Amino acid sequence: MSGLSMEGITKYYPASDTLANDGASIRVPRGEIHALVGENGAGKTTLMRILYGLERPDAGRIVLDGEVVRIGNPAEAARQGIGMVHQHFMIVDDFTVSENVVLGAEPKRAGFLFDPKAASRVVQATMDRHGFRLDPERRASELTVGERQQLEIVRLLYREAKILILDEPTAVLTEQEIRALFDTLRALRASGHTIVIITHKVKEVKEISDTVTVMRGGRTVERLNTADVDEYGLSCLIMGTSRCPDFARGSPPSLGREPVLAMKDVSLGSRNRERLLLDRVSLGIRPGEILGVCSVTGNGSGELEDLLGGFRKPTSGQITLAGLPLPARRLPARSGRGIGYVPADRMRRGSCTGISVSGNFMALDRRHFFTRGLLDDKKMLSETRGAIARFSIKAEPSRPAGELSGGNIQKVILARELTQPPPSFILFSDPTWGLDIASTEFIYERIVEARNAGSAILLISSNLDEILALSDRVSVMYRGRIVCDLPNDGHLGRELLGRYMLGLAEDTATEDTATEDAATEDAAAENTAVGQGRAADRAGQRGGARHG
Repeated sequence: MSGLSMEGITKYYPASDTLANDGASIRVPRGEIHALVGENGAGKTTLMRILYGLERPDAGRIVLDGEVVRIGNPAEAARQGIGMVHQHFMIVDDFTVSENVVLGAEPKRAGFLFDPKAASRVVQATMDRHGFRLDPERRASELTVGERQQLEIVRLLYREAKILILDEPTAVLTEQEIRALFDTLRALRASGHTIVIITHKVKEVKEISDTVTVMRGGRTVERLNTADVDEYGLSCLIMGTSRCPDFARGSPPSLGREPVLAMKDVSLGSRNRERLLLDRVSLGIRPGEILGVCSVTGNGSGELEDLLGGFRKPTSGQITLAGLPLPARRLPARSGRGIGYVPADRMRRGSCTGISVSGNFMALDRRHFFTRGLLDDKKMLSETRGAIARFSIKAEPSRPAGELSGGNIQKVILARELTQPPPSFILFSDPTWGLDIASTEFIYERIVEARNAGSAILLISSNLDEILALSDRVSVMYRGRIVCDLPNDGHLGRELLGRYMLGLAEDTATEDTATEDAATEDAAAENTAVGQGRAADRAGQRGGARHG
C-alpha cells in the first residue's frame, strides 16, 4: 500500500505504570489529510512521537509504502521524509527566518563556512515552490504566531518531508490564521504531501480532514471517512458514549451595579521602554458576569494575566478589588481579599508537580490548614478527599501531582481555587488548553456555576470558541489596548473577533448600555477613545507614507 501504516504499536512506561499505546494502529494513504483524535491520555501524541522517532515502541511496526522501517530518532524520521510541528514551536528568536529553516542543514561555502546568502536563496526557493510569503531576512522574534507556524512547516519542506505531523496546530491561531493554515494544508495535499493532524476540535476535523482515526485508552477504536460522520457522532466516538455533553451557558443572573474588579488607565512598560505592553487599559467586571478577553499572542492578554495574578506591577493606573486597591501579593481564594486564579501555565504557575495532591491544596492557604503553627492533617485530608469527589479527580491525596494527566491537574487547581462559596473575583487564563472534550465540558460547567453564584469572572483565552461559549461580554486587545467591548448576544462571530485581534477593524464598539456602573462606563469611553485615536493615526499614515 502506498502511504503510512502503523500496526500493533504498544508502548508502556513502567515508572508511571502507564500503557500509553495498546496495540494501536493508523493507516494513512499518500496525499491525504488525516485527523487523529481522542481524549487526553488516549495515546495520540505518543503514537506520533513514535512515528517521529522521539519514542521507541515495545511492539508493533511502521510500514512506509509497503516496506517495514525502523525509526529510532528524529534524524532517521527525517531521512524517511517524516517531519513534525510541535505544539510549542522549536524556533530561535534571535535567528532570521532563513537561519531557522536551515539550522542543522546549513548550506556551506569552502566546505565548512555557513553561507547566509545561499541560505536565503534556498529558503526563498522553498517558499516560492509552496506558496509561502515570509521574508527570509526577518527576525523570528518579529513574527506573528501564524507566521511562526509557517516557518516550522517551511523548515520541514526544506528537508523534503513528505509526511507532516501537526500537533494541535490551531490552538493559538486567530480565525484568519486558521483559514490561511487550512489553505496551506490543502495546497500541500494537492502537491502529494501526507498530513496527520492531532486535534481535539471536531469542527475542524470535519472541515479539513479526509479521514479520521479515533483512539481511546491507548487503542484504535475506529477509522472513518470524515464525510461519513457528523460532529455529534464523532464527539460520541471520542468519549465512548452514546450521549454527548450538552453544555449551555444560559443567561447571567441579575448583575450588581458596582464592579468587583475595576481597572482604570492601567499601563505596563516594557523592559527596553520601546513600547507599552499595556496601554491605558480600563475595564470593570460586575458580580455574576463573565468578561472574555482575547488577543493574538504579544498584544497584552498575557501581561493582563501577569498583573492580576500578582507577578508584575503596573507602571501607572489603578486596579481595585471590591473598591479597595488590589493587594500587591495574591491572597488565597477563601480569604476576604483573595482571588481565584487558574493560570494558563498549569504546570509552573498553577501547581507544584513534585508534591502531593493534598500538598497542592494547602500550599497557598497555610493559615487555613495550620492551627497554632501545626498542620491539621485530618482537616487537610478531609478537604482534599471532598474536593477529589466534588471535581471527579482521578487521584489519591498522597499521589504526586506530576503523575496526573493534564485534565486532572487542572481539576486539582480548580478545586483549590473555586472554594465554597466561590471567591468574589476569579481569573481564568486558557483554562481548557490541551484538554479533551469531557474535561473541557466539566470545566465550562464549573465556570458557569461560579458566575451564577455571583462571582465576577475574567476569562482570558486564545480559543475563540471558548470565549463565545462562556462570555457575557467580550473585549479584544491589540497592541496593549482594549479595542472593542461587545455584548455576547448571539451575533458575535469568530470572523469579527479575528479582525479586531489582527488590528483590521477600525472602529470600536461600546458595551451594552444596560451595564451602567461608573467603572464600566469609563472603560467604554476609554475603548471608544482608543478606537478613534487609532483610526486617526491610520488616516494620518495613509495621508503620508504608511510555537495543547
